[in-house]
Amino acid sequence: MLKRNLSAAAAALLLSVGAAQAADAPTIAVINVPLIMHEIPQAKESQAAMAKEFGPRQQELQTLDQEGQKLSQELQSGKLTGQALTDAQRHLAQLQSDFNLKGRALQEDANRRGREEQVKLGGLVQQAVDAIAKERGLQLVLKGESVAYAVKAVDISQDVIDRVAAQHKK
Repeated sequence: MLKRNLSAAAAALLLSVGAAQAADAPTIAVINVPLIMHEIPQAKESQAAMAKEFGPRQQELQTLDQEGQKLSQELQSGKLTGQALTDAQRHLAQLQSDFNLKGRALQEDANRRGREEQVKLGGLVQQAVDAIAKERGLQLVLKGESVAYAVKAVDISQDVIDRVAAQHKK
């Protein structure tokens, strides 16, 4: 009887130690940031807004490029001579200069706005990650791109997408 009680006590002790170790074990999750940033509705709206904002300037660049190509072909045809040739060369040089200047300005402005949007969307994603981590008692959330392997059960990316999308509907 004493032996049975000691065995039961030892088993209970082992179970309690195992439970205590499991309670102290860190709770970890991973997120796939590129997937999240691609799937949230706010990102899609942001892309559409940027396309609308920069579309006319891109169209202007395409028009300049087409005009320059047409003029270049005309110059290469050899049909122009004298003052007409000189004027066409100057006009082509001006078109190329305008194209380069406007192209650089567009790229700089689009990059700046893109970074602004990324910061704004990153803030929304971080709020969602923080809220989910707090609700679930997570101690560590890693970016999935940095993790060599993770089981699907620890990936909270879809939960983050759902949370950010729900904020969008409000």
